[in-house]
Amino acid sequence: MLTLQERLHRAQNSVGDELWQVVRDSHPEVILQAALNRNLSEEMAAFIAKNRNAPSEALGFIAGDVRFRDSYKLKLLICRHPRTPQRVVFALLKFLRIFDLGEMTRDQTIPIAVRQKIEQLLAEKIPALPSGVKIALARRSSSAVVIQLLERGDSHVVSSCLESPAITESLLCSTIHKPTARPVVIRAISEHRKWSLRYNIRYALIINFHTPMAHVVRFIPEMKTNDLRELYVLESVPNSTKPYIFSN
Repeated sequence: MLTLQERLHRAQNSVGDELWQVVRDSHPEVILQAALNRNLSEEMAAFIAKNRNAPSEALGFIAGDVRFRDSYKLKLLICRHPRTPQRVVFALLKFLRIFDLGEMTRDQTIPIAVRQKIEQLLAEKIPALPSGVKIALARRSSSAVVIQLLERGDSHVVSSCLESPAITESLLCSTIHKPTARPVVIRAISEHRKWSLRYNIRYALIINFHTPMAHVVRFIPEMKTNDLRELYVLESVPNSTKPYIFSN
């Protein structure tokens, strides 16, 4: 059994198979010295970038190693590692593909500050994306990204957003209540086979001016008496809806 000092010395000078043994070491200091070894290959660097014990210094060094500057695989692995310094991640995000960025927003092992930065980057990119890319992004991204896509009201994208596993009832209620909610979004929610059955969503839809009257009339009989009384006196409820509320 080698001592720590012997393992560190070997990490600095090994090549080939012996260096692979060093790379697999669990000690953070040994991993760091292996990352500094000029004989490190891309495959070895990727192994370190997947290792949850890898110290942040090792990840930062690999990210800046000119030998690996063209490796997309390494950039992605380093950005996804929870210990990578945030300044390093932020510098690399611009090189990542849109779908990888989307998937990273849902990865709970990635620090929240990094995920929020990615969501901000995606929000800036969304307006220029083709509908097909937006649809695919809606299936892979966090709720914040999906809501951004939904609220833009692209008729080809809205249905995919409503099917996203990241969407919740409370998020949709907040969207419905926004003054900027687009008619195409409100209509799609009111017709959705799942969301249109939710009580709180129906309540919110009754208030929204853009909800088709045919759906409003269908939702009102399902409301509780106290909620109908509340709806009747709300100024935000369209005047055209109040006679139907009163009759129930």
